Amino acid sequence: MTTITTSDGRELDAYVIKPFDFDPTQEYPLLLSIYGGPGAQGVYNQFETSGWNQYLAQLGFVIVNVNNRGTGAYGAEFEKSVYKQLGLLEAEDFAETAKYMGEKEWIDEDRIAIRGHSYGGFMASLTPVLYPEVFQVAIVGAPVTDWRLYDTIYTERYMGLLGDNLEGYKKTAVATYAENLDAKMLIAHSSMDENVHVQNTMQAIQAFTDAGKDVDLRIYPPGAHGVAYNYNSYVLLYETYTNLLKEEFGLETNYTDGQQPAY
Repeated sequence: MTTITTSDGRELDAYVIKPFDFDPTQEYPLLLSIYGGPGAQGVYNQFETSGWNQYLAQLGFVIVNVNNRGTGAYGAEFEKSVYKQLGLLEAEDFAETAKYMGEKEWIDEDRIAIRGHSYGGFMASLTPVLYPEVFQVAIVGAPVTDWRLYDTIYTERYMGLLGDNLEGYKKTAVATYAENLDAKMLIAHSSMDENVHVQNTMQAIQAFTDAGKDVDLRIYPPGAHGVAYNYNSYVLLYETYTNLLKEEFGLETNYTDGQQPAY
């Protein structure tokens, strides 16, 4: 664990995964691997165990996650700060984290990506359009893109009633900022997602298209909220994610040992 200090002095707990042969005289691409939902934590005082993150580190990526505002276990004020404006403060914290890491001599600030799923997908789609100067790649899984399209039992707990907070709902919708997209974005969703309806992705794709922004789209017809629905679809999904990062950041896309990675 480490601490990220934002430009206005906030201190946020984070983890940093470095390549096993890390050399501080070299520059590495950075991936923010995030979730960010209210009350949740992404960083604990323990080793992070995602096999895909560890694999990316072996390829030469630095992986970072951070306990953004809205995260639980830091007191009521920290957690409730996102009330009626889900995504806005979280995105600021993710952008600040990326900028902070970009100041390191061993991070290439022109090769920064963000990736998340579900609420993390919301943040991986909203953050690059709020801070287009920071991120070059966004990998978005099963995202909420407009809280007017999500379960009211969850949404109204954090956003209030639509009639009482219409501007808040509009300000946190990805489509509102679609014209700002500069990053290479990939969205993956299942058409049978039982949690986040695929309408969220379709609305975002139309907004990006209307703004003249090209976004890659992968729809897995069966599946559920996890997008992938069996072993082969899971391998293909993460192979797609991995190859996008490698292609956009100038790394080899062929596996050196001729084997598929064990994600």
